Amino acid sequence: MAFVPLHNHSDYSLLDGASQLPQMVERAKELGMPALALTDHGVMYGAVELLKLCKSSGVKPIIGNEMYVINGSIDDPQPKKERRYHLVVLAKNAVGYRNLVKLTSISHLRGMRGRGIFSRACVDKHLLAQYSEGLIVATACLGGEIPQAIMRERPDVARDVARWYQSVFGDDFYLEIQDHGSPEDRIVNVEIVKIARELGIKVVATNDAHYLTRNDVEAHDALLCVLTGKLISDEKRLRYTGTEYLKSEEEMGHLFADHLEPEVVQEAIANTVSVAEKVEDYDILGRYQMPRFPIPDGHTPVTYLREVTEQGLRDRLGLTAADTIEEVYAERMVHELKIMEQMGFPTYFLVVWDYIRFAREQSIPVGPGRGSAAGSLVAYALGITNIDPVSNGLLFERFLNPERKSMPDIDTDFCIERRGEVIDYVTRRYGDEKVAQIITFNRMTSKAVLKDVARVLDIPYGDADRLAKLIPVVRGKPAKLKAMIGDESPNPDFKERYEKDPIVKRWVDMAMRIEGTNKTFGVHAAGVVIAADPLDELVPLQRNNDGQVITQYFMEDVESMGLLKMDFLGLKNLTMIDKTLELVEQTSGQRIDPDQLPPEDQGTFDLLARGDLEGIFQLESTGMRQIVRDLKPSSLEDISSILALYRPGPLDAGLIPKFINRKHGREAIDFAHSTLEPILSETYGIMVYQEQIMRIAQDLAGYSLGEADLLRRAMGKKKVSEMQKHRGIFVKGATERGVDTKVADELFDQMVLFAEYCFNKSHSTAYGAVTYQTAYLKAHYPVAYMAALLTVNAGASDKVQRYISNCNAMGIEVMPPDVNASGTDFTPRDSRILFGLSAVRNLGDGAIRALIRSRQTDGVFQSLADLCDRVPSSVVNRRSLESLIHCGALDALEPEANRAQLIADLDLLIDWAGSRARDRASGQGNLFDLMAAPAEDEADASTDLSLAPKAAPVKDYHPSEKLKLEKDLVGFYLSDHPLKQLTAPARLLAPIGLASLEEQSDKAKVSAIAMVSEMRQVTTRKGDRMAILQLEDLTGSCEAVVFPKSYARLCDHLMAEARLLVWAAVDRRDERVQLIVDDCRAIDDLRLLLVELDPDQASDVAVQHKLRECLQAHRPDQDELGVRVPVVAAVRRGPEVRYVRLGPQFCVKDVAAAQQHLQNSAFTVSCSDPLMR
Repeated sequence: MAFVPLHNHSDYSLLDGASQLPQMVERAKELGMPALALTDHGVMYGAVELLKLCKSSGVKPIIGNEMYVINGSIDDPQPKKERRYHLVVLAKNAVGYRNLVKLTSISHLRGMRGRGIFSRACVDKHLLAQYSEGLIVATACLGGEIPQAIMRERPDVARDVARWYQSVFGDDFYLEIQDHGSPEDRIVNVEIVKIARELGIKVVATNDAHYLTRNDVEAHDALLCVLTGKLISDEKRLRYTGTEYLKSEEEMGHLFADHLEPEVVQEAIANTVSVAEKVEDYDILGRYQMPRFPIPDGHTPVTYLREVTEQGLRDRLGLTAADTIEEVYAERMVHELKIMEQMGFPTYFLVVWDYIRFAREQSIPVGPGRGSAAGSLVAYALGITNIDPVSNGLLFERFLNPERKSMPDIDTDFCIERRGEVIDYVTRRYGDEKVAQIITFNRMTSKAVLKDVARVLDIPYGDADRLAKLIPVVRGKPAKLKAMIGDESPNPDFKERYEKDPIVKRWVDMAMRIEGTNKTFGVHAAGVVIAADPLDELVPLQRNNDGQVITQYFMEDVESMGLLKMDFLGLKNLTMIDKTLELVEQTSGQRIDPDQLPPEDQGTFDLLARGDLEGIFQLESTGMRQIVRDLKPSSLEDISSILALYRPGPLDAGLIPKFINRKHGREAIDFAHSTLEPILSETYGIMVYQEQIMRIAQDLAGYSLGEADLLRRAMGKKKVSEMQKHRGIFVKGATERGVDTKVADELFDQMVLFAEYCFNKSHSTAYGAVTYQTAYLKAHYPVAYMAALLTVNAGASDKVQRYISNCNAMGIEVMPPDVNASGTDFTPRDSRILFGLSAVRNLGDGAIRALIRSRQTDGVFQSLADLCDRVPSSVVNRRSLESLIHCGALDALEPEANRAQLIADLDLLIDWAGSRARDRASGQGNLFDLMAAPAEDEADASTDLSLAPKAAPVKDYHPSEKLKLEKDLVGFYLSDHPLKQLTAPARLLAPIGLASLEEQSDKAKVSAIAMVSEMRQVTTRKGDRMAILQLEDLTGSCEAVVFPKSYARLCDHLMAEARLLVWAAVDRRDERVQLIVDDCRAIDDLRLLLVELDPDQASDVAVQHKLRECLQAHRPDQDELGVRVPVVAAVRRGPEVRYVRLGPQFCVKDVAAAQQHLQNSAFTVSCSDPLMR
């Protein structure tokens, strides 16, 4: 006899299951269980993963769902507060699987009841009966309808319910007994056995498992607290009994003994095996299920693909129907089409061709290609990619290999603003019931789980944050907790705390147990599934938080089912390129084709060599900037190569300096064999691309490209047995072709080494093309390009600030909005860029359209009176006009640009314009217009405006008030900046801008001159006050934290709009960088202590020592904050003065005393002018 657990929850019962599926299947195998059911709460998230795991373990998978059943109708237009009863539903076969999928989908799409964490996806009994075929059902836990009736002392109702299920499901209906030690279990079990005997229904024993072993009780309890927002120490909260784990047959046999006969229990255990034996293979994996593409009459998918491919290739090559296609292209096209036909993928390519054709016809920008698809000539001919694989040396077999049968994977970049149009088209084309987006699951990473568990254990946030910060993040992934406490811990301090502090040990142990569990679901940023049949018959569906229909299976599981998955990615750079082209066309009348740019433009390469890389695709990072400066690319191949090399592997191996040195002739280029030269010459003898490894295998060792692709994969995965087999084949093939055996063996070792680093050339070339396009446009149309760059990033104020700083460096002035010149977005005007009207707060889309329309039809506005007269106040109201005035958009309408005067005039002009509008509406005032001659008409109009009322003259706002209003309304200082008046010595005190904090290492000490744009006071749990600041300077912005001890001494300096000299430490947390403020001074009245030295003194060690002693005598004490005065050495050589900043340890607190001491020590000392001009 054996036992099969039929009622089990995994971590896909989000935050109510601590069992991850790989460990669950492994545990079932350890316990000798022949089968395992998965019955998560209301969902089927883990079904396909279970199938795949069980396939390799020898355990039979049973797909199920613990559903919620109501007695009313889920379609009731006025849903009542019905009881929601649990019901275990298992799929018996392929038909049962489809019915379970249907029921699960309906429950989510039509049957949601309740809100928040208490919402449930429900079905009704009518639906259960309708989709009952192939299903096995059991009465579930105490939340089931029959147990609930028994506990309400309604045995008659319990029997009626049992009879209904028996009538619908027959022998596939089971009564479930569980024993978690409660009195209710005993009452229910005894009655259930009676019902079973009376009605002839079989009983199964289950354990409602939510975790794997009794050691996981505390970890699962912590998960429940995360879900419900409670503390583990809270008395009143949801708790389990501690017995809900995966029990063995023996453990199950020991249950029920105090209230059920042994033979009843043994039969109930045996019945679980009988249930498992009923379950058949679901047969849902591995069969391709292509959507039905509409093929024209007289064609098959194969012939139609051949026809559109040939026509597309002729168009690409500029050939007529009568021209002969060049042999190299013709042969490759035939070869690729033949492989596609053999592998059964013509429909796939037609589907992709169709939606990309739609995008191009609708002028939706499409990327040149991504991934290995750029290696296909058919994809190029169909317009799926824009990179010629023949001229660029790209390999089809890297994309589609007949010796490695798998679905092609064509991911496509679209303009981020119009990507949705393509998805809408696909949905209309195939039917909304056959198209859905794809779910993702957010797992609890080590940092996140540490903080979550700290919260439920009531560990202070500061302690949790400090411990979490000790976990390093590598390539975007934090190190696992197991590694952190292991012998080779990446941070020994973490391990030491774990070993020495029992509180930390308990905390980390609990967190480690639930690390990696699923916490929430989301939607894949790009994934869309397209099916031939309605999706709710193939995969369970649900809605996301925005109401979109999404699959319950994540990307890999959808692909495992053979369904067509497409990635529709939104690429902001395509939007930016398109906007640049629009702006260039508006100013020059010429539309540039980004795919037909001159291939070797010197201006583009000069821009790259200068390192002017802000806004250049893939090259913006600080690390990349220096590399590109050193490389000085001179071809698309150079750009593609550096994109391939700028990854952790090649960086760690030092390949980039080698590549740069070889390009510039500083290092010899050598080839192990002459056959390698044509393959590796474009990358200066370095293996950069996977395609190069494939070419070497083909040309040196006689591999077919399909075999070479398998070799590449084996090398990349370092499969020892595969590598040994390939080594023999490679060396034998190479020696047969005249290569020395030793050379061939060494070359194979080199290929193995480089295969770990080598990148996909097709992807690098395609993305290199986008990089080149952005660089070309910035080099030749800088104003249009920067305007487009600012527009596309308008929602990210830190980026806008950085790009404005870049504009200033380029000599492009970024100006406030202008009602007579600005468009909706950032607008180029000659060598300037104007803020767009959409940047102005309180100005809606309708108001912007009305202003631009009036400007286009009746000319520019002559005055505020003219604007009020022409644009109704119902469209542009008083608040909108105030905003336009305060941000400077109406400066040109006032002779002195006096904004205060415009505000004073505003109410008078609104009333005047309203009165004129009412007169015109009632027909008054038009008599003179009708009678007047044209010339007089113009004069009258002028007279009308000159008669507009005007308030008494008022003084304009103070400059600081102007700037504050600009910042409030547009988010930026426009006409000036409070920090622009810094003197030269003051700039020394802030050697780096806030925009470059990313380049600083963690805990690095920095000083900055910045403005407090926002300040938020926070009270800690201990009642201490601290502050979170938003700082900004001319280059960017960042967050800064002032902890309680510092805040107590600095609070007088900390206020919004304060201009501060800040001393701080860089603090890297996860992907963000912030500052921890050590000290600060307001700079408005701050003067520096200037020590004048001649060059000889500056280099004299004795003088340096004496200066150090004098300054250190006047250092502030460690706990004295807010009093530091920086010291700067002014080194004079003739008329030239060079300022040298002394470190923060040489600041003084009493300027007069320090000055006197230095003068007594024969130094020439003075106080500087104020730091602000």
